[in-house]
Amino acid sequence: MKILIIGLGGAGFFAAMSAKKTNKDAEITIIEKRDYDMFSPCGLPYAIEGIITFESLKHEILAEKMGMVKLLRHEAIKINPDSKTVDIRNLDNGEIKTLNYDCLIIATGANPIIPPIKGVQKFIGNGIYVVDTPESAEKIKKASEKSNSAVVIGAGAIGLEVAVSLKKLGLDVTVVERLPYALPKAIDPDISKILEKHLKKLGIGIKLNKKVHEIIGKDSIESVLLDSGDSIKTDFIVLAVGIHANFDLAKDVGIKISQCGILTNPKMETSIKDIYAVGDCVETVSLINHRPWMMQLATSAYKQGMIAGKNAVGGYSTYSGSLTTFVTVIGNLEVAATGFNQFFCNLNGYKTVIGKAKGKTKPEWYPYAKDLTVKIIADAQTGRILGGQAIGEEGAAWRINVIALAIKNQNTIYDLSDAELCYCPVVSDTYDVLIKAADFAIRKFEKRL
Repeated sequence: MKILIIGLGGAGFFAAMSAKKTNKDAEITIIEKRDYDMFSPCGLPYAIEGIITFESLKHEILAEKMGMVKLLRHEAIKINPDSKTVDIRNLDNGEIKTLNYDCLIIATGANPIIPPIKGVQKFIGNGIYVVDTPESAEKIKKASEKSNSAVVIGAGAIGLEVAVSLKKLGLDVTVVERLPYALPKAIDPDISKILEKHLKKLGIGIKLNKKVHEIIGKDSIESVLLDSGDSIKTDFIVLAVGIHANFDLAKDVGIKISQCGILTNPKMETSIKDIYAVGDCVETVSLINHRPWMMQLATSAYKQGMIAGKNAVGGYSTYSGSLTTFVTVIGNLEVAATGFNQFFCNLNGYKTVIGKAKGKTKPEWYPYAKDLTVKIIADAQTGRILGGQAIGEEGAAWRINVIALAIKNQNTIYDLSDAELCYCPVVSDTYDVLIKAADFAIRKFEKRL
């Protein structure tokens, strides 16, 4: 059985591994445009800072030892479903050849969004940079070595992580976000206020609810002009406004897509039989209400790859959806979230009750106890947990992991309140802030009855 995989990111890699594990006789060929195998994109901000090297982010997979064929520096240019073939181009010599498949897995990932700001196209790659590969991130590192200031456009996770890295390198950094608060897809304004206070403490400027109107400069960037009329002097700019699914190959062949990504069924199969799609290039569904949803996270890409690889060689597995369970570390502050925030609850028609608690990660009397805030969002009619957010110097991530499991199991705030957590003063308190937040939500829920 011939399996052809387009793209060697996390989703493509795990698809290959899963297919080989399920059917050791499968003939697997992977097509990748880069001249190296894989890299870890979530580590790019830390390479910019210098905590790790750019080379350490690159990973070699021993495809040949596992009986797979790996074609680096090759690009898929056309899918031919009728003949079950893919035309590929050798990027070194331009040679075009055709490969056969029994099942095809598209794992083409996503591309950084380049916003239509006046002046961006003039300086892109030469004063304006994106953060999507080790090569692009290394350009930011080199720009920082000869600069005094930088503007980051976008207050999502990557934008804020890069802002912190540049600040630690000694630059004056300003983040500009067009929405009213930071991390708008993950957290709510009240949790964002804690984050924004932390950013200011780090010395990072943040302009919220502002749009960049124009990039000013003749031969090099001099400043950015905001829609408010304010101007920010800067030596270079980092674009971190999000990513867009790379679905051109699928679209060209008539595979059904949405504005967000390639459409698949729970088996990760597209609208054309024997063609699957996984990772950042697909639109998935929310695990909460099973409506269309975008996740574009490594954890979801890994699961989708495993499922598609297994199904492609005759196995059976399904993907139930994503909660977009997420964590970032901004300076020394953990910010984590799962499920719907209040904006998405409202958008999807849920009336909610909120339980928010502030406490310590350890007993008050024990040294090094850190502040931690946990917020739980529940359905006002049923008490079912819809989302959670946590922020603090430690402990935010594992509490969000607990909430994510509760949402997946369709637990209520009563179930979470009744959960038995481990206790030792070195690591936790007897009445954990997570349980406290659930109890606060229960009080509000019962008042509505």
